[in-house]
Amino acid sequence: MAETARKQSTSKDAATADRGLILIVHNDRKTQRIVHRILGATLCSIDSVDNLSQARKLLGQRVPALVVLDHKNLLEESGRAFVDEATAAGARGCLVLLNNDSADALPSLFTVDALTNLMANPMPLLAEELTVTALKLLRDDIFGLEKYLSWGIECREIVFDNALDRADVVDALTADVRQFGLGPRVASLASLAADELLSNALYNAPTDENGFHFRAGEARDSYRELKPREQITLRYASDARYLAIEVTDNFGSLDRQTILNFLGKAAQRGGVDKIDFSSTGAGMGIALTYSCCNHLIYNLEPGNRTQAIGLIDVRFKPAELGSMVSSFNVFSRDAGENK
Repeated sequence: MAETARKQSTSKDAATADRGLILIVHNDRKTQRIVHRILGATLCSIDSVDNLSQARKLLGQRVPALVVLDHKNLLEESGRAFVDEATAAGARGCLVLLNNDSADALPSLFTVDALTNLMANPMPLLAEELTVTALKLLRDDIFGLEKYLSWGIECREIVFDNALDRADVVDALTADVRQFGLGPRVASLASLAADELLSNALYNAPTDENGFHFRAGEARDSYRELKPREQITLRYASDARYLAIEVTDNFGSLDRQTILNFLGKAAQRGGVDKIDFSSTGAGMGIALTYSCCNHLIYNLEPGNRTQAIGLIDVRFKPAELGSMVSSFNVFSRDAGENK
């Protein structure tokens, strides 16, 4: 019996070790403890340090699977260098924590090439998004809005075969959101976000063999039957915490740096928490979607598909939502790998 127990214990220890290490770099011990408790659900071993000097010493001993940083670290040259070192050594991702009272850092953060996962919602609500983000990176399982919603939710799915259907589908989504009991403001945000995501997928995603976006100049109100590869899928659902809107195209032509460039320029022109929409195009569509959502996620499979997911938190009052910085993720993996 004792021998069996020891074998089981050894097996569990090995499974935990195989998950890897999560390294938390933050000068606030309370935040360290909270993040440690949240990410304990991953079954990874977790180390917490106060500064980059300590983190660099630990990196010399063991490569973390994930790094969690205070946003101030990423704004420092030494912090960006550390992320590059960790990534080159084999770390799978870097999660950056940003408090709402540090919203003025947002324009600068969007100019940092190393930014991929910005977690901006306040504790303890951050736990939901932080856990999902970590597990997506650890498992390389990135697609699907279901990861952000409660188990068993019903999801509406629509596959487009004509570009002209966009307006009718957005109207249907808006009606469904009202039917969910989420109110006119959430319905309005959902309508804007869905329309922009659909427009980008229909007109900016398609590329030819030379990478030319051959639909970008096409009129947005014209009839066009979609060829099989040009067909896009809209899915949406709500679990009374989030309203999730997902749009997937079959081209995979969007890249992380393009997304960051558009968001960085928009944030710089518009100020701390405002977006300037004086110009048009795919970039402004990305920025507008980000401003409508509490969490914007891009799942990229280059050359194969791009999936955008917008989460609108329906637990807050409109005034509370307006003061929050939105979280942001870009996940990427090679085509042909498992979902």
